[in-house]
Amino acid sequence: MKKIMFFAALALLAAACHKEPSPQDSDNEYLVYTSPSKDVTFTSYQTFDLADSLLVIGQSDKPEYSQTDNALALIQQVRVNMEKLGYIYTPDNPDADLGIQMTYIIKTERYVKFYNDPYWWLDYPGYWPSGYWGSWTGFYYPYPVTYTYTTNALITDMVDLTGVEKEDTPLEVVWTSYIGGPAGSSVQGDVARMKTSIDQAFVQSPYLNRNASSRR
Repeated sequence: MKKIMFFAALALLAAACHKEPSPQDSDNEYLVYTSPSKDVTFTSYQTFDLADSLLVIGQSDKPEYSQTDNALALIQQVRVNMEKLGYIYTPDNPDADLGIQMTYIIKTERYVKFYNDPYWWLDYPGYWPSGYWGSWTGFYYPYPVTYTYTTNALITDMVDLTGVEKEDTPLEVVWTSYIGGPAGSSVQGDVARMKTSIDQAFVQSPYLNRNASSRR
């Protein structure tokens, strides 16, 4: 893919700029956010190229590219949706109109809480006070409360490749999709949810549909 240069540093910057929505009230599904560039007529594009690897951030010290079955399944889902909308897939074509890169981000937070009041559990509904056991002044177990929380996200960026190619000139991002939320108990389950969310990203972006314009 000669015309598309995908840099890990740019992906890291893009990930930092995305504000993750609250996962509450999501019915165990990922939240889907999409945003088009202003003043872009998507029907003027006909062909697209798709990066053949998924950029993965968060599983190692450095970003890495993945071509596992799970990664390829997510890439394929984007391709299927683009073709349904009337775009022609032209792999490794330097004259493609659009280029698409996908980035997967996984993040695990570990929380540790030390309580000054040893009776932190007394606020729990229905818990009996220390005096229940007799004339005790109290008791506690001297260890912190800890838990971990893992979230993952999938960012899809669509760039315009029809402009004049110049050195050190960034590509214009004409559409972006952010899919994110709490990670599930299995990778396969997360992939299935993300594939459904990819479909939703295109459903809620009707302006991408070339077929609708051709039927007018």
